[in-house]
Amino acid sequence: MGALLWTALAQVAMAQSPELVKTPAKVASHSVDFAPELDAVTAQLKAKFGEGKTNTADLQENLTAINLLIVKHLQDGKREQLARLYLLDAHIYADGLNEPNRAQAIWEQVARDFPGTLAAQGAKLSLAKNSPPEGLEVGQKFPDFDEGGLSASAGLGRVLLIDFWATWCGPCKAEMPNVIAAYQSYHGAGFEIIGVSLDSDRDALVNYTQAHGMTWPQYFDGQGWQNKLAVKYGVESIPMNYLLDRRGVILGKSLRGTELGAAVAKAVAGH
Repeated sequence: MGALLWTALAQVAMAQSPELVKTPAKVASHSVDFAPELDAVTAQLKAKFGEGKTNTADLQENLTAINLLIVKHLQDGKREQLARLYLLDAHIYADGLNEPNRAQAIWEQVARDFPGTLAAQGAKLSLAKNSPPEGLEVGQKFPDFDEGGLSASAGLGRVLLIDFWATWCGPCKAEMPNVIAAYQSYHGAGFEIIGVSLDSDRDALVNYTQAHGMTWPQYFDGQGWQNKLAVKYGVESIPMNYLLDRRGVILGKSLRGTELGAAVAKAVAGH
């Protein structure tokens, strides 16, 4: 429902003044500062992500608030602030609802329609960072690694999930029950996981995995976002994963919720 609501409100904004949305430089000459409202919705969204509340139902209120602000302030002249609202929408789609194509479309719009703003610069950076590294598309052979006694090639002959996450990541912890359920359901049928922890505290990692019965191996080097494998595979946001078939070919990526379990079930069945 949240995604549908976002779409409806975005359409309202464009219907009210499509030229202003397409060409923000033509907004009204008067300028209304709505920074306090922008800061408030940003803080609310940050709190939701910190609590791991990243599904559509959790984010519906935030989507509503952001897009009502877009409609309200479309002609106020504050191009930088308006562009930031669009970036908040992109953040929800990229890191909450796992809809990277929608996020990319918003980043492209901000880069195109808000030239000269800091938000446009940020959008361009997001587009660059979220371009998939070479060799990591579905249907391609996953580039191997050999670190800490672990490798992707060691999983050949079994379905393998490479899972990038951290104990400090709210969305990762919210998603972990689905990962655990998939492992418990299909490990006996030939499903394995290699976790890649972006933690810097080994004790936090060990305590969390033991408390949640996560018995699969974890690659940990204590470097946080500079984790060697995260850098190698261009990981800029977590949770992130790659599901490989028994030949090491990528079947899917960034799989979450019921989508993960369904993909694993299909893979172990050989379909």
